[in-house]
Amino acid sequence: MPSIPSSARQLCAIALLIGLSFGMHTSTVHAAALQTEAAATGSTTPVSAKKVITHDVYASWRSIQGHVLSRDGNWAAYALVGQESDGEVVVRNLKDDREWRAPRGTTPAFSADGRYLAFAIAPTRVELDKAKKEKKKGDDLPKSGLGMMDLSTGKVENIDKVKRFAWPEEGGNFLAVLLEAPKDLKKDTKKEAEAAASKDDDDDQQTAAAIAAAKKKEAGTEFLLIDVANGKRTAYKDVADFTWSKNGELLAFNVLTKDAAKEGAREGVYLVSPQETTARYIMAGAGSYKHLRFDEVGRQLAFVSNRDDVARKRAETDKAGKKNTDADKTDAADKADKADKADKEITAFKLYYWRAGDTEAKAIVTADTSGMPAGWLPSEHASLSFSKDGQRLFFGTAELAKADPKDAPEPFKVDLWHWKDPELQSMQKVKAEKEKQRSYKAVFHTGEQRFVQLANKTIPDVLVNDNPRFAMGASDVPYKMQQSWDALYHDAYAVDLQTGQARLLVQKLRYVPSLSPGGKYVLAFDANISTWFSWSTADGSKTNLTGKIKARFEDAKRDTPEVKDAYGFAGWTEDDASVVLYDQFDLWEVHPQTQSSRNLSAGYGRKHQLELRYVPVDAEKKPPAEEPSPVAEAKALPTESWILAATNEGDRSTGYYQQNPKSGEPVKLIHADKMISGLIKAKNADTVLFTQQSFVEFPDLWASNLRLQSPQKISNANPQQAHYNWGKQEMIEYTSLDGKKLKALLAKPENFDPAKKYPMMVYIYENMSDNLHRYVPPAPSQNINVSRYLSNGYIVLRPDIVYKTGHPGKSAYNAVIPAVQKVLAQGYVDPKRVGIQGHSWGAYQINYLITQTTMFRAVEAGASMANMISGYGGIRWGTGMSRAFQYEKQQSRMGGAPWNKTAEYIENSPIFHIDKVQTPYLTIHNDDDDAVPWYQAIEFFTALRQLGKEAYWFNFNGEKHGLKERDNMKYYTVHMAEFFDHYLLGSPRPEWMDKPVPYLERGKRDVMGQFKPVGAKAE
Repeated sequence: MPSIPSSARQLCAIALLIGLSFGMHTSTVHAAALQTEAAATGSTTPVSAKKVITHDVYASWRSIQGHVLSRDGNWAAYALVGQESDGEVVVRNLKDDREWRAPRGTTPAFSADGRYLAFAIAPTRVELDKAKKEKKKGDDLPKSGLGMMDLSTGKVENIDKVKRFAWPEEGGNFLAVLLEAPKDLKKDTKKEAEAAASKDDDDDQQTAAAIAAAKKKEAGTEFLLIDVANGKRTAYKDVADFTWSKNGELLAFNVLTKDAAKEGAREGVYLVSPQETTARYIMAGAGSYKHLRFDEVGRQLAFVSNRDDVARKRAETDKAGKKNTDADKTDAADKADKADKADKEITAFKLYYWRAGDTEAKAIVTADTSGMPAGWLPSEHASLSFSKDGQRLFFGTAELAKADPKDAPEPFKVDLWHWKDPELQSMQKVKAEKEKQRSYKAVFHTGEQRFVQLANKTIPDVLVNDNPRFAMGASDVPYKMQQSWDALYHDAYAVDLQTGQARLLVQKLRYVPSLSPGGKYVLAFDANISTWFSWSTADGSKTNLTGKIKARFEDAKRDTPEVKDAYGFAGWTEDDASVVLYDQFDLWEVHPQTQSSRNLSAGYGRKHQLELRYVPVDAEKKPPAEEPSPVAEAKALPTESWILAATNEGDRSTGYYQQNPKSGEPVKLIHADKMISGLIKAKNADTVLFTQQSFVEFPDLWASNLRLQSPQKISNANPQQAHYNWGKQEMIEYTSLDGKKLKALLAKPENFDPAKKYPMMVYIYENMSDNLHRYVPPAPSQNINVSRYLSNGYIVLRPDIVYKTGHPGKSAYNAVIPAVQKVLAQGYVDPKRVGIQGHSWGAYQINYLITQTTMFRAVEAGASMANMISGYGGIRWGTGMSRAFQYEKQQSRMGGAPWNKTAEYIENSPIFHIDKVQTPYLTIHNDDDDAVPWYQAIEFFTALRQLGKEAYWFNFNGEKHGLKERDNMKYYTVHMAEFFDHYLLGSPRPEWMDKPVPYLERGKRDVMGQFKPVGAKAE
C-alpha cells in the first residue's frame, strides 16, 4: 500500500487541529482533510498491494449506531463506534453539508427544534482497559458523560458522570440531566448504617429499619435542568427519576434521600415548569415513588407510592415505645437479623393522580377501592400509561405478598418436581423473580373516577390500545404443561373496558393473536387449516378472511414438524374497515364485514418474484418484538402512499417501492443487488435515512427524500477497508443428493487466481443464501469470520440445507456434500484441504457428517448435540424448559419422541456412530451453556478420546451458549485459526495441539498481543 507523504499527513493534521481548537469541525475543514488524504492515498489500492486481514485490525473496525434525524429533517446524527477504539458522534447538515464531530459520543438526540444535539460521552478506551485490568465492577467502573452541541457553531459543552438525560419530545430547549452518585456516596451510606447499628439506640426496630433502608434504598442524586439556549442551569438534590410531559411544559421528578429518618419529609413527587424552575411538591413524605407518567397533553400525572403505609408503620413503631431498654447490649448479629427482616418487610402501594389545577396528588386506587379483588392492591412493579385522549389510566394490580410468620422455620433447600406441575421446577426457578413482580392489567376511568380490573389469574395478559371499548385478553394458562413437548398456545378473549367482563373468542391458537387499532376485531391465524380469521369483540362472531382466496398465506418454506406459521400482516386500515395480509409475495386487503378481498399490490410481487412488505416510516410504529407475543395494534395504516420493502426471491436483491393503497401496482423507488434496509423518516419532513450494504460494502448511511431520489452517502465508517484484501461472493445453484434444487454462497478472495489450488472452509447452519449481500466486518468470534478467512487465502462455502422430518442428519448430508462436490469440480479447490465449521445446530450437523464421510480435513463444531436421546431429556437452562419440544416440533425436526421413533433417534445421534470418525476435531462448549447442555460435549469428547481420535475441547468457565466476553472471543479466535491454518494452509502446528495443558496451567497463554493495533502503545 502506498504511504501517505509526510507533507500530506501534516496538512490533514493541521486541518483537523484548526477545527478542534475552536471546538468544532467545519465542513470546509473536514472536506479539505478528507480530500487531501484521498488524493495522497489514491482512490484505489492495487489488489497486489493490499494487506491481509490480521487480528490486530479488529479493534479499529467501526459500526454505526443510534442514527437519528432532526424533526425538520435538516440534520442527521450517528455514532461511529469502534470495537476497541474510541469512537465519535457525527452530526451532518443535509442541506449545506456542514459536519461536526465530537470524540466518544454515542446515543445522539436532537432537541425538538433541531438547534441542539445531546449525546452520551463514553469513557476512553484507556480508562476502560485500566478498569478491566484492575477488575473493577459496578459503581467503580468509569462512567459516561454528556455532551451538548450548539448546531449553529459545533461548540460542545461537557458534563461528567451522567446517568440519564432527556429532551421533552415536543418543544423547548431544556435538557433534563440526572447525574451519577458521587463515587463515595454508597461507601458513606454503608458506613452510616454500620454506625447506626453500633450506636446506643432505644429502639432496635428503628435501628434495623435504618440499616435496611441503607441496604435497600439507592438515594437520589443531583439533577440538572439546563436551559441550553441561555446556558442557565438549575440544580435539585436527591432526585431518583424524572419524566417530561410531551409538550415540555412540565417536568416531574421524585426525591429519594439518603437518610429517610432525618430527611424523609423532603421525599416525594415534584413538578417544575422549565420557565420558572421553582419545584413544587404535589406529594411528600418518606417512601418510594415510582412510574411517574404524564398524559398526552401534560395535564394529568400518575404514579404509585407506599408513603402512607410507611407512615402507618412508623406510627405503630413510635406508639409501641421502647421495646428494649437494653438496646445498647443488643449484639450486632441480632441487629443485622432485624435489619434483614426489615429489608424484607412488605409495604402497600397506592395509585396516585394529579390533574392540572390540583395542589396535591390524591390516592385514586387502593386495596379498599370498589372492584379491587380481595387482598389485591396497585402493583409497585407495573408501568403506567394513559390513553391518548386521557380518559383511561392503565396500571397493574397484584396480590399483596404475605410475609412469612415470625417463627417460621428456615425452608429446606429442596425442589419437589411434581408430575402435575404446569411448568417444570427449572422453568419456575428461572421465572421466579419475574413472577414475584407479576401484575395484572387494570384501568381507571379518569372522567368517571372509576376502577375496573381487567386481567386476572385465569386471563393473565390483557393488551390495550387507544380504542375506548375493548382490550384483548390472552391466556396460556391451560397449555403451560404442553409447551414442554409441543408448543405454547393461547386462548383469546374480548375484554370490556367498562365492565372488565371477558368473552372467550377462540381457544388453543398456535400463533399469537392481535387486537385491531379500533378494537373491533381480534385477528389470528389458524395454522391447522392455514387460514386467517377475525373475531368481533362486540359479539364474538367469527369470520373466515382467506378461505375464498386462492393464494397461500402459510410460510411454505418452513420445514419443521409443527404446523406452519403465516407470512404475517401489515395492519388495519382506518376504523378497522379492512386488514392487509401477506402471502409470500403480495399484500391482500380483506374486509371482515363483507369478506371481500383484493390483491392490493396487484400481483406485482408474484409476477416479479418480489417479497413485498409494508414499512412503517412513522416513528410511533414499533417494530415486532423479538419473542412472539400477543399484541394490540397501536394505529391504523396510512390512507396515503405507503413504502414497501422488496426482496427478490431469486437473487436476494432488495429495494423500496411506493404503493398507492387505493389502487395500482407498486412503483420502484430504488432497487439494487444489495441489502437496502433500515429506512427511517424525519417526523416533520420527507427526509429519510437508510443503509445499503453488500458483501464488499459496509452499511453506511444514505440520505434522501421519500421518493428516494438522488440518495447521498453521508458516512464513511471504514475507509481502511480499501487497503485490505477482501473478497467477492456469489450465489451458486446445485442439486441435493435427494433431488432438491438448492443454493449456496461461494466467496473467493479478492485476489483470486483460478489457476491456483485453494483451501476451502465450509460454514453451515440452515438457510445461508439470504446473506448474499450481508457485510461481514472483521471481528473475533466463536465462528469463522468469513472476511478474515478470505483475506488469508481461503475459499468459503455456505450452502443452504432443507430437511426431512425424522432425518435431519441425513438431510444435512444430502445438502452439504453435493455443494462441496460442485465447487471441487471447478478445479481451484484442493480436495485434501477442505474444512467445515458451525455452532449449535450447525455443529450437530457436522458431528453427524464426520460419522458419514472423510471429505473434511479438519472440523470445528461448537456447542453441539451428540446424543439426541439424552438431548431430548435435557433442559434449556436459560429458560428452564425441557428440550423435548424442539425435537418433536421445532429445529431438531424429529417429529416424535425417543419411545415412538427409537430408530430415527439412534440414526441421527452421532454418538452411536462415533467409531467411524477419522477427522481432527475441535469444539467449544461452555459449562454454563444455557441452550445445549454441556454434557453433550462430555459424551462426544470422552468417546473420541477413548477411541484414540484427535480431539480438542475448549470450555470457557461461566460462559453460556455463545461467548459474551470479548477476550474469550479473542482467545478462541486465535486457537481456531491456528487449528484450521495448520491443517488447511500448512501453517506450523501450534504447541497446544501436541502438548496437553494441565488444569493448573489453564488459560495462561497470552494471545492478546496479536490483537493490539500496529503502533499502539504497550501497557
